[in-house]
Amino acid sequence: MNKFVAALVGCVLLVGCVPEGNARNKEDKIVLSEQDRQALESASTTKEQLTYLYQNFESVLNRDDTLKGVDADENGIRDDIDEFINALMIPENERGFYQQSARYTQTVFDYDYSGGTEIDTEIAHAHAMTFEPVIHCMVQLNLVWDDASDSQDMVFALTLNTELRSQHYAYYSKALDGTGIEGTEPTGDDCK
Repeated sequence: MNKFVAALVGCVLLVGCVPEGNARNKEDKIVLSEQDRQALESASTTKEQLTYLYQNFESVLNRDDTLKGVDADENGIRDDIDEFINALMIPENERGFYQQSARYTQTVFDYDYSGGTEIDTEIAHAHAMTFEPVIHCMVQLNLVWDDASDSQDMVFALTLNTELRSQHYAYYSKALDGTGIEGTEPTGDDCK
């Protein structure tokens, strides 16, 4: 029995396979049990919550061969990422910060930076400037910097979860090489 459990856990961790009929993941949705809710509520950081969600609901992540994935409700956030953010046991304004960050990351996929042209660099730079309000929002909400930035990094990693998405982001990042980003001043209403 122990070998079976170890093999099953290994399978889930390595390739994301989940037995058919898993009631927790109906229709690519995160369905929290009371045990899940208690685990999330007892986590001391948002990063711990995201780690728990990933470990238990990794199969919800969209791994199709499209760059953008599915955003059925057209809110600017890929539906699977929205599931992870909405499952967090955090205040709504904090949830809004992670949603804003996820929207920013998703918009990286709106342009093809692979040409390596000067225009690609200009567009990448303009896009990078749109990240400033996300940082200002984190400060405005007085979030614990380490937890908020680590959690934001996890949402980012969940978003870039296929080779195609990671490669696209690498082109974006390469287009930014050698450019500087001028900081903007907070407006006091940077959370959207």
